[in-house]
Amino acid sequence: MTDLAVIACLAFDHRASAEELQRFKACIVQCPQVVRTMEVCGPFDLIVEGRCADMVEFNAGLDRLRTTLARLVSRIETSFVANVIERSSPRDETQALWIPCRGGRRRVPLARIDRIVAEGDYMRVHVGDWSGLLHQTLGHLAGQMLGAGFVQLHRSCLVRIAFIERLVHDGRRWTARLADGTAIPVAKSHTHDVLRIMGGESSNGGAGSAMAAPIGETPAAITENDLTLLQ
Repeated sequence: MTDLAVIACLAFDHRASAEELQRFKACIVQCPQVVRTMEVCGPFDLIVEGRCADMVEFNAGLDRLRTTLARLVSRIETSFVANVIERSSPRDETQALWIPCRGGRRRVPLARIDRIVAEGDYMRVHVGDWSGLLHQTLGHLAGQMLGAGFVQLHRSCLVRIAFIERLVHDGRRWTARLADGTAIPVAKSHTHDVLRIMGGESSNGGAGSAMAAPIGETPAAITENDLTLLQ
């Protein structure tokens, strides 16, 4: 039975070759105990969510990876999920907006909307390659959509969480890169909510670190056997 959920945040050693890191990440993704991985920018480079039966299995898998981690990773921090708190998010097709279009109004389920951007007194609703203008305030739409899989990036923009591909930090501010190639800055007032919803928060400076991997002297070749994560 698998009942231990683990979140591992990894910062890669700048001396490791791009080819080795790519092979490492590819093998991590294929591990059966790995639920998902996220490439991020900021204090860490990769966040891995995994599951195993218990601490014995986790520690055994970690011991097998320790040499490889020492060569490629400068810092790793782990957390064990105690409880998952999720917003109540209606997923049924009854949640929709009626958007004016030629000849009438078009019914668009919230799950199909990519983003909404304020344009004066109107909101431009983007649905794939199509967009329409809706005479509403962003505050009114936010009250309906923030509990249904959307996040507010700044005072003029709502985005469907699943439409965000990456969160990038340039040392001063966060930027959300969307699936259509658009880059939208995240306002400081909304940064906390964005990172919390996207699962991108991590501790700073190693405080409270569960473990720290040593930095290897010289990156060396890795093998498939080195990368059997948590099994």
